[in-house]
Amino acid sequence: MSHAPLPDSGFLEDWAARLRQAAERPVVGILLRGSHARRAATAHSDVDLDVLVGGAPYEARRAYLAESAGRLTHVSVAARDVRSWVHRLGEPADWAFGLPVTAPARRLWADPHWRPRIDLPVLCQPAEPPRLEELIATLGKAAAARAADDHLGIRLAVADLARLCPSVLRPANPSVRVISRRAAFAAALELPVAPPRYREDMLLCLGLRPGSTGQLWAAAVRLVAGTLPLIRPYAEEIADAAGSDLADALTDGRLDRYVAQLARPASQPPRPRREPSPVPAPRAGQWVTVPVPDAPVTGVPSDPTGPTAPVPARPSQLDPAIAARLRRTADGLVAAVVRAHDSGEVLMVAWMDDEALHRTLTTGRATYWSRSRREYWVKGATSGHHQYVRSVALDCDGDALLVSVDQVGAACHTGHRTCFYTELPVTGPEARP
Repeated sequence: MSHAPLPDSGFLEDWAARLRQAAERPVVGILLRGSHARRAATAHSDVDLDVLVGGAPYEARRAYLAESAGRLTHVSVAARDVRSWVHRLGEPADWAFGLPVTAPARRLWADPHWRPRIDLPVLCQPAEPPRLEELIATLGKAAAARAADDHLGIRLAVADLARLCPSVLRPANPSVRVISRRAAFAAALELPVAPPRYREDMLLCLGLRPGSTGQLWAAAVRLVAGTLPLIRPYAEEIADAAGSDLADALTDGRLDRYVAQLARPASQPPRPRREPSPVPAPRAGQWVTVPVPDAPVTGVPSDPTGPTAPVPARPSQLDPAIAARLRRTADGLVAAVVRAHDSGEVLMVAWMDDEALHRTLTTGRATYWSRSRREYWVKGATSGHHQYVRSVALDCDGDALLVSVDQVGAACHTGHRTCFYTELPVTGPEARP
């Protein structure tokens, strides 16, 4: 795609002067924003200008078609009082899918008094807090529309639900900043820690892929039900945004039961209630545990009579071609040796079953199986010591994996960079100093 150059200085100066003269209030600054400020404009791009004025709270929008060298350009002008404009930089952007924003800007003119506060090369806005309460409420609206056979209502509700989902998943994902609505949408679709079929379900709910209302409803339920276990370690952040009861409901299982209740057809009687086992709120240094999703069982040995270990009982979506090459222990596990991608330093050893390997390969986050707790855990989900996977290799016998990662912080739970920090004396005759 060819990019158009920034509007020439004469064009911009003329418009800055015109807007200063036509303004209803004293102008204190004029900024160029949008694709031209990002140097990503095309021949069809608008020129987006912010006009900052003094006085009481004020907001207005104007649009112009400016002709230059025989070509028309759409000039979009947003006028706002300078104090509320500065205040707005501290609030989330409504177009960014809940993600933080760093958008380039270019000052065209500024009053000397206000220049230090508005002459900013980039305009930063924070992320939204995780809007879990709105996500659950929107699923309820979709359920109500489904019960009323309101197909349009279902489509509207699940589209709103999909827009909320990235903000709820944000605490579980690496930090990312966006510069435009298009970039925000792309980042929202590519979150590495997300429910199964996340991208497909997001596109379906947003109306960007065709689907029946039944398919949309199923996608919405998958998004919400799959999000809950991923954000459970971040209950404290949920409590800050929506209150302690919703955070408690997230950790003690009530929220999962409520989503299951919404998912049942209205004619289906509720299942007998079973008290969930208590799930303690996670503390720093603990691993996050993720329930195993319902999925087809893979990992069938290529030769059931050979020395390969028995098929793991836990369901998995691992590629059968990969699963057939694994030689597992009696409890269905393969050793995973983890090393730093940049230095090759060995960091730790853990265990993976088929599903842990599948999640590691498809989410880019190192995921393991705890033999003592019999649960999955994602490295760094609560401690912040994340492992971002760069490559995974299988050894010649198929009974060990080499996982190369970008390690954030310490790999060892003791706080050491590596688990192999204890040197043992080697005293054999061939030992060298």
